Amino acid sequence: MRKAKFFLVAIILLHVILLLNLKFTAWPEMLFWPYLMLKGWLPYRDMAIAHTPALLVDLTIFYKIFGLGLLQLKIYTWILIISTDLLLFWIAKRLWNIKIAVMTLLFYIPLTIFYEGNGLWFDLALAQLALIVFYCLEKKNYLWAGIFWTVAFLTKQTAFWLLFPIIFTGLRQPFKEFSLRVIDPPGSVTFKILRKFVLGASAIGIAFYLVLQNLGIWGDFRLWALKFGITTLPASSGQIHFPTFRQFVIAGFPFLLMILSSLMHKKNYKLLVWTVFAALGVFPRWELFHFQPALPFLALSFALIFIELSKLKPMEKLIFKIGLLIMLVVILVQVLRDFRAGTRFFEPSVIKLANYVKERTEKNDEIYLVNAWDNLYVLTETIPATRPWLPQLSWYLEIPGIQDLVISDLMRSPPKLIIQAEFQETGLGAYKPEKINNFIVENYNLSDKIDGYLIFLPK
Repeated sequence: MRKAKFFLVAIILLHVILLLNLKFTAWPEMLFWPYLMLKGWLPYRDMAIAHTPALLVDLTIFYKIFGLGLLQLKIYTWILIISTDLLLFWIAKRLWNIKIAVMTLLFYIPLTIFYEGNGLWFDLALAQLALIVFYCLEKKNYLWAGIFWTVAFLTKQTAFWLLFPIIFTGLRQPFKEFSLRVIDPPGSVTFKILRKFVLGASAIGIAFYLVLQNLGIWGDFRLWALKFGITTLPASSGQIHFPTFRQFVIAGFPFLLMILSSLMHKKNYKLLVWTVFAALGVFPRWELFHFQPALPFLALSFALIFIELSKLKPMEKLIFKIGLLIMLVVILVQVLRDFRAGTRFFEPSVIKLANYVKERTEKNDEIYLVNAWDNLYVLTETIPATRPWLPQLSWYLEIPGIQDLVISDLMRSPPKLIIQAEFQETGLGAYKPEKINNFIVENYNLSDKIDGYLIFLPK
């Protein structure tokens, strides 16, 4: 036991050292949205947000207590990451043994690094919640499973995919004999399990609904987070982003190795289901950090296979070992590339621009950003000239009437200056909202240029 505790402390310490030295991704929204909320702006009514709000609310409370800034964002993120490490260790120890727990962490930490886990996004928080739901189901605590699944959905809508492993592993008929009945009668074991899960889920859902109704933003939430975020956004042009063949192979290799090993081992089918469905949030917009909810289950699967490696056939052992070696090489390359790489979205050019704007504005002045990252509002202590604020993305601004709404705000309260990043030839940075661009040309003059950013002042 003492040796295991030593290994745990050593592994966590190593993870902390890596987090401190690898590139950190400070997603602008993780500063900007809480920044506006702290100024009294309400999500969905005053800000068009396509995500559910649990993480943002928690982050805003953290900023309210400890202040808002890059350091606070990093601390919050690292607390979340390390707490997930400890939770995974504790769950693996409770459900299996301490040897499996240590081995799971040894797999989990490199995987989180490879899948861009050093930065706060909704998927990072979803990983911890998915793990809690899994544990509740394993312990047959269906009420709490329902509660935490709803919290997960209120953290990110892709928690919907967790319903499939929940049904597969926890809510199906808990007997060896498979029932062909479509609906089990009241009083059956399955009905009681479903009732507990639904009760837990409904309790949080109803409380959430009442809070939003009291704030007067339920309709806005339903519009942006449910209707737009679930039905419109995933199919929007530009939002759909599939990987190249090389990206798909590299990112999918650990999953393929786990699937092959599980099939050869003839075990871990339950973890296999959790891993696959927890990873589906990567579609339709492929990014490595979207894999985060699947990584605890992927690490558990690898640990269980590795511990019982002697039970595999010689060829199966060879395939698994070669696969692990390939993974290790790829992860080491990633570590070397990201080592001391600084903070993404806080590059020197961004800081230079922020200092330039801050010298020419007062606190809480209204400015307007076009094709630029929204953390500039935070860095310059200014606020958007439009309310509601809308992201500079085609799937928002091409909604009929939206650009007219933006222009109406700009005319009613002309911003002190407009900052526009130069448009690119391809990708999201190539989108130019025609009506807004025409308004800027007609009413503002180009005043300066700072490292690829155009500064416009009123005519």
